[in-house]
Amino acid sequence: MTATSNNGSQPARPYHIVAACDFSPLGERAVQEALRCCSEQGAAALHVITVGAQSGAGVVLPGPEVRIRGQEEAQEHARTRLEALLSEFTAQQPRLPLEKIAMYVTTGTPSDSILSLAAAVDADLIVLGTHGRQGLERILLGSVAEEVVRRAPCTVLVIRPRDFLAGEKVPEIQPPLRAGEHPLLPFRTPPTYHYVHRMNRGSNRMMPSL
Repeated sequence: MTATSNNGSQPARPYHIVAACDFSPLGERAVQEALRCCSEQGAAALHVITVGAQSGAGVVLPGPEVRIRGQEEAQEHARTRLEALLSEFTAQQPRLPLEKIAMYVTTGTPSDSILSLAAAVDADLIVLGTHGRQGLERILLGSVAEEVVRRAPCTVLVIRPRDFLAGEKVPEIQPPLRAGEHPLLPFRTPPTYHYVHRMNRGSNRMMPSL
């Protein structure tokens, strides 16, 4: 089905998403999250970009395997990995309003390349990962996300590891709580709840959610 605008005369503009992938688990999570965002749209366009380092013999792609590849080999490597991520996603979520995914393998400064692509396609959303660390590790691993957030022409969704909070490693085992302390640290009191009402099927009467 082709999405249409509100007046029904012209097709609606697809929701353009740029996802940055560096072949790390966090980068692949960013692609999966971008796919999820696409699945929520009536019409979407996904652009996945990988930024490597230029070498005299070719391209050095980011990731655990340091290897120089020719441009075509680098493009095929990125396509194969994207295909695997797409298969994994569609096995769980078949609805995906995409006919194709645009792939870009380039070299240069990652933040500049991501932002240039976002501007070129008039992106509505950028999705990328950050390792969320501080100090030298933040300079090496987090500066790309920081720069993109600062300069982006659109909304940015940053994916970060769940085992890091405010740049510090979260203990795997929560320390003992003091008397009266709620387990949802740093909150000291239990939450209150607002119950969302739903329409009772078959009538116009509003029924409270259980």
